[in-house]
Amino acid sequence: MQIEINKIEDKDLEQAQGFCLFIFEELGWDKNFTYGLDNLKEFFGGQREIFFLAKEKEKIIACAGLKELSETEGLIKRFYVAKEFRGKGLAGLMLRKIKQFAKEKNYKTIVLDIFKDNIRAKKFFKKHRFVVFNPYPHENWLESQHPKIFAFRKLEL
Repeated sequence: MQIEINKIEDKDLEQAQGFCLFIFEELGWDKNFTYGLDNLKEFFGGQREIFFLAKEKEKIIACAGLKELSETEGLIKRFYVAKEFRGKGLAGLMLRKIKQFAKEKNYKTIVLDIFKDNIRAKKFFKKHRFVVFNPYPHENWLESQHPKIFAFRKLEL
């Protein structure tokens, strides 16, 4: 298995959008919360933001992004792994890339939200030292009105 993890490029935009939409469909998630997918490179385009893609033979098999919430907090978004690669360590590699980038950008904390029924994600992030904390500290988040969102998890870097 030869996997490369790199920052998204223009040539990847269409395939990355399709990958994310496929995951949404596979997991039965609400497609009203697909904001940012029309141009992932732009959505994660801030100086302290990034969107990583994992590829095997030019096929996207995982993705993960980090958005800037504040000077000290980053938000993990669009963290997905293709079904056939789940449970094989790829999510751990993606999280390591996100954490490394967050440290380089001097974030102190990274947070994320999880759909209530995403047991696998809850287990994964708990294993990687994320803990649940007070949900929705930022009122302007679109997800805060979504009934299926579980809670935020937080990791001190």
